[in-house]
Amino acid sequence: MKFLGKSVAALVSAASVSMSLSLFAGTADLGQAAFAKGHHESKHENISEELMHGKTYTVARVSIKATPDKVWQILSDYDNAPKVFPQLKKSKLMQDHGSSKIVKHVLAPSGLPGTYEYIVEVKESAPHSLEWHRISGAFKQVDGYWKLEPLDGGHTTLVTYASYVDGGFLMPQPLVRRQCRIDMPEVMTTLKTQAEVHSGVQIAGRPQARGQ
Repeated sequence: MKFLGKSVAALVSAASVSMSLSLFAGTADLGQAAFAKGHHESKHENISEELMHGKTYTVARVSIKATPDKVWQILSDYDNAPKVFPQLKKSKLMQDHGSSKIVKHVLAPSGLPGTYEYIVEVKESAPHSLEWHRISGAFKQVDGYWKLEPLDGGHTTLVTYASYVDGGFLMPQPLVRRQCRIDMPEVMTTLKTQAEVHSGVQIAGRPQARGQ
């Protein structure tokens, strides 16, 4: 029984840290926050840990050869987000209050059984940033943002994705951050592919014109 208990605890911890892949969360003005102190680069290129508002965020950056508007359309098409991010099994826009939205996600961690449901409030500033935070469901705390900055006269976009997850008592923060550093590159690669390659076809469920 003691061995079984340890096995269950290990599975719960592993499942918890894997959930951090596609979490959307944030607080107002996170995208504008400077580092408070500490800045640790991981072994993954363009993945770092940055301390903001007393919390250690995992931050990923990538340059995408597409306009900010095009990247924005992908990120803000909440109902079709699972077509872009495979581990996000369901995504539903529950309430639309203009620049403030309530969105429900159902996440299936990679390589592990079960799904996890949570609800976030999203603050939009089109086409520059999405900032959101958890209001109910799985996890104790979820904060983060997407930030879009135009480069090359607006033909290229520097995309920043930041995530902070507090899974509670059974989810050690070092393991959560480690899993974020492992999974975030895949998130950014998927987004980059959708924005750059899929011209003239469905992007996040909506037809896009070539060159947009």
